[in-house]
Amino acid sequence: MDAANKKRITEAEECIRKADNHLKTSILKMKLKADYDSAAIEYERAAICYKNANQLQISREIYLKAAQMHAANRNLFHCAKCNENAAMISKEIGDSEGSVKYMELAADGYAESGSSDTSAMALSKAAAFLETSDPDKAIRICNKGLAMVQQTDRSRMAGEFLSRLTRLYLKLERYSDAIDAINNEIEKYIEVKETGRVGQLTLALVLVQLAKGDSIAASKSFQNSLKCDGFEFSEEARVCGSLISVYESGDNSAFQQLLQRPILRSMDNEYLRLMKKLKAPEVEGDIDGEGNGDGEVAADDEDLK
Repeated sequence: MDAANKKRITEAEECIRKADNHLKTSILKMKLKADYDSAAIEYERAAICYKNANQLQISREIYLKAAQMHAANRNLFHCAKCNENAAMISKEIGDSEGSVKYMELAADGYAESGSSDTSAMALSKAAAFLETSDPDKAIRICNKGLAMVQQTDRSRMAGEFLSRLTRLYLKLERYSDAIDAINNEIEKYIEVKETGRVGQLTLALVLVQLAKGDSIAASKSFQNSLKCDGFEFSEEARVCGSLISVYESGDNSAFQQLLQRPILRSMDNEYLRLMKKLKAPEVEGDIDGEGNGDGEVAADDEDLK
């Protein structure tokens, strides 16, 4: 260990000694109550020193001690902040279970302290930790965050949660749930007249509905978005109309060419994966049509971003 880190650890140990002293009571010294606030401050300083010295496990333990001190002092916001720091360190050391556990504790603490926006952001981070390893749990956390921001009318944050939910639903091939999430998001953007976002989401919605083989629902969604001023003349609207008409024609060759449009190839990876599975339905006498099953999906992800 180099001299700088040794110095940091010595400083951390001194902070812990001070914190422990703040917790001691003494009848002789007329100190009848532990000073949780001062102890929490010293523990936080120690946690920072340990983190800077790359002693991450110890840093996390001390942050959790600081959280206990803040909780004992009913300082819920700072308790939550210490739990959030513990969550971030857990992520850094590869403890995914700990990262989610402490981030959820942080979110609950922020919410209890009246900081609903900060709580929602903590839930968003927790969901992000789980997107790859446990998408089902990530969905649960996203729905919790969505419910919170909808109560406080935070449209932007609600949109972020809905977008994350959509990606997770697509990953799990829960297309009906993805459609509901996209529809909810579209309605929010129609209300505020954000034509560009309405166009992007309608294009996404049409793709998911065609993945379900439901071109009628895709047409209805397309028509619904036309009530947003400016959408009708957008590139997204033209591509949506083409996707539906070519899909219904059963011309899979033309449909595959359409899926190569730059506006479609620039979409998120979840949609690029979805497009690999899309085929125009077989029409009578078309020996090349293969329906819309999940069969011949390209094995590589070279064209993903």
